[in-house]
Amino acid sequence: MKTAQLLRAILPDVLIDNFDIDRFEKSEIRFDIWLDEKKEQLREDKYNKDIIS
Repeated sequence: MKTAQLLRAILPDVLIDNFDIDRFEKSEIRFDIWLDEKKEQLREDKYNKDIIS
């Protein structure tokens, strides 16, 4: 299993749906994951002026 696939398996779906995994680092005591917010706009939000990314 590739590392990205493993991260997707352990992270909640809401994170996977709204963020891309930018990078990660593993040390002896912790596992750091950097996420980048996806810049996707839903079709129903296209004309809603109150929606801000």
